[in-house]
Amino acid sequence: MHIMPLSVSQAQEFLSKHERHYKEPIESICAIGVGDGEGIHGAAILGRDGEDAQLAHIYCDGASQAYSLLYGACWRALKALGYRRAVL
Repeated sequence: MHIMPLSVSQAQEFLSKHERHYKEPIESICAIGVGDGEGIHGAAILGRDGEDAQLAHIYCDGASQAYSLLYGACWRALKALGYRRAVL
């Protein structure tokens, strides 16, 4: 299992297929995925609300460690973009 870059449209496609409560974020920053050689097992879309970053949506299909990998990657990405606070 590893972290993989996704476009926002790829993440939206994955989330709309797997999560019935998914709604697109107001302003997307980027998307991050988790997968293995067989395909994508999870996706997260990071958004922005004013000066604060937010984890707009996250979903994994039950693969081992997928949520942990995504949450860690999301926070590292937001810190690298200069955000000091995130609403997860």
